[in-house]
Amino acid sequence: MSAEQSRAFLRCPHCESAAIVRTSCSHNKLLRESLLQCKNVVCGHTFSAYTEIVKTISPSSCPRDDVDLPMCSLKEREAYKIRAKENQIAYAAVTAARAAKRRKSS
Repeated sequence: MSAEQSRAFLRCPHCESAAIVRTSCSHNKLLRESLLQCKNVVCGHTFSAYTEIVKTISPSSCPRDDVDLPMCSLKEREAYKIRAKENQIAYAAVTAARAAKRRKSS
């Protein structure tokens, strides 16, 4: 997965362009529904998506009694750490390439 693919936004399922959230509503503390619109004006797809909080990777230091999330396994936590490090490295490479391109065009 490249740094471009790992950004925190959804892509249009049709043209794969970035989509922006136009509005959203909370169904409960763990579930949110968003209305999104494709940024590609030629495509123009509008769609809804759910964002659900499903498990804990690192516990909160101020937990609430009414929030009950399972803790992920040690194996899953290690996989998240590896993925985060890979994304950090890929992001640094993309950022450096963009900076070099800007310097070149100046």
